[in-house]
Amino acid sequence: MKHTKRLAALAVTAAMTAALMSGCGTKATPENLLRDMVDRADKAESVAANLKLSMNMGDGTEQIAIAMDMDIDTTAEPEASYGAGTIEMGFGGMDLGMDTEMYSLQEGDEYVTYMLVEDQWTKETADEEALSADVEGMTSEIEDYAEYFELSEELVTVNGQDCFELTGELDGEIFADMMQTDLLESFSGTGIDEDALKEMVFPCTICIYQESILPARLYFDMADTFGAMLEEQGVTVSECYVDMTFLEYDNVEPITVPEDVIAAAEGTGAEAWEPEASASDGSGSDGDSGAASAAPAAQSAALGGDWESYTVQINDTVLTLPCTIADLEAAGVTMDREYTPDDYVINPEEYELAWFEDANGNEITADIVNMTSEPMELKDCLVGGISVDEWSVSEGGMTVLFPGGIQIGSPIEDALAAYGDPDSSYMDEEYGDTYTWDADDSYYNGCDIYTEAGTGIIDSMDLERHE
Repeated sequence: MKHTKRLAALAVTAAMTAALMSGCGTKATPENLLRDMVDRADKAESVAANLKLSMNMGDGTEQIAIAMDMDIDTTAEPEASYGAGTIEMGFGGMDLGMDTEMYSLQEGDEYVTYMLVEDQWTKETADEEALSADVEGMTSEIEDYAEYFELSEELVTVNGQDCFELTGELDGEIFADMMQTDLLESFSGTGIDEDALKEMVFPCTICIYQESILPARLYFDMADTFGAMLEEQGVTVSECYVDMTFLEYDNVEPITVPEDVIAAAEGTGAEAWEPEASASDGSGSDGDSGAASAAPAAQSAALGGDWESYTVQINDTVLTLPCTIADLEAAGVTMDREYTPDDYVINPEEYELAWFEDANGNEITADIVNMTSEPMELKDCLVGGISVDEWSVSEGGMTVLFPGGIQIGSPIEDALAAYGDPDSSYMDEEYGDTYTWDADDSYYNGCDIYTEAGTGIIDSMDLERHE
């Protein structure tokens, strides 16, 4: 759930950024409204807001939809935020929805975020100066863009109150500063990078409460801008917006993290990841976990050398995609039938994601495909894709090898040597690089490999042969 965590982190950043914006004047103009808005919001002690984010895009064969609705409370002294809401995602014919919560606050010299995703609390830390710099950059820039806004003749209603409305277009650079690369990650592989983002222009609406001259609403409509950029790639963006409504000021109770949340998040997050416990060597944490301490399986001679062999080795078993569910379970993993029951019906030329787990708690993701012309029950369909990442096999004791012996923890140079130059790649200094190999015979067949930022070490990979 990498994308869900990043989207949730975006909510905190947006809230803390926009909450520092406010204004007033004698005769209302964009210049004095924005100037006074910044000044008044800077004096606000707290704000309660609602953040909505929605994105819907597709290429004619597959749609991807992401929606978030989150209520966020933020205090200035001490700097802290609490958010609770829902995240919904749709892709590959499957819809996922989950409740999420998060706390973000200063602990010593660091900002700490506790986040609830899929009923699991995690803890992450961020550098204090880096976050402060982002906030200061946004608040100083907004006044400089007053000349690009027009004041609507009529007042509008937000949260049941009369508001001034400013409409205009923001330069992509200030938009990039606000969004960071969280949104860019959703466009991975499309050719949109931070430099391209800075060259764009984004329609923006700012609503300001008439009585208090405090921010009421901040809205970005990004569908046309991203749609034009992605048109050459055959991708259509039907909806893409960020909508934040500021509901109440100076009435948020002090934000503290409950003790049960702190206890549940103990030992989680990126700082808890130890390379020696990763699936790259198949070892357990300390040899006390039974099967988790099993030595990694040796590479089988039956494993192909090139990705187009579509072979995957799980423990001592080599599978050739597509294979049956029984073939995959024979390798020592069991499908989660509560999530995907055997009698679940998959429509023609569609697929469903299923999760397979071993005795140690390691997990792989499989595409269960129906490439026939008739609906079929899941138990009668084939496994057409296998995905694995460093977190899902971190318990140790499971070996997953892609063609050429490529596995989690391998350097990307090994994959490039085995598979040749990728058909496409996307470089991202913050979140790592993406490499894609596409089959000539089918849109549905290919291989994707993702690397850890700054190291070039493979941390996620998937192989697909749907037909």
